[in-house]
Amino acid sequence: MSEQAFASGQCLCGDVKFTIASEPAMMGQCHCDDCRKSTGTGHASIAFFVKDNVKIDGKLSTYTSKADNGAGIKRSFCPNCGSSLFAESTDRDGVIGVLVGAIDDNSWFKANFRVYNKSKPAWDLMDDNIPAFEEMPPAA
Repeated sequence: MSEQAFASGQCLCGDVKFTIASEPAMMGQCHCDDCRKSTGTGHASIAFFVKDNVKIDGKLSTYTSKADNGAGIKRSFCPNCGSSLFAESTDRDGVIGVLVGAIDDNSWFKANFRVYNKSKPAWDLMDDNIPAFEEMPPAA
């Protein structure tokens, strides 16, 4: 990882801290039932990075669920304060999603897409200029 960090963040209590060395590969928002339940709101805003470029300090707890395509989705959170921090899919080796709300200065975030738009609550207002997919689009 390079000396200069692109971004850094932490959980609510500060027990888990992380630094990110590179810009994100992609940025999106997910309205699936699991993301809504794990975040406690209408969607998860996630920036995806090369996993080797994310350094995590502190103990994490994890919960793994199954996505529509059968892949395992491992969500990581602080065992002390419960902050949702990271998400990884078994079908995307080497990629880690960072929940943008945990990043200290996330002013650079702009979602490129939305997925599971069919599950979006009416009260969760979104930018209509962002491409929206009713479910998860096929992998490119």
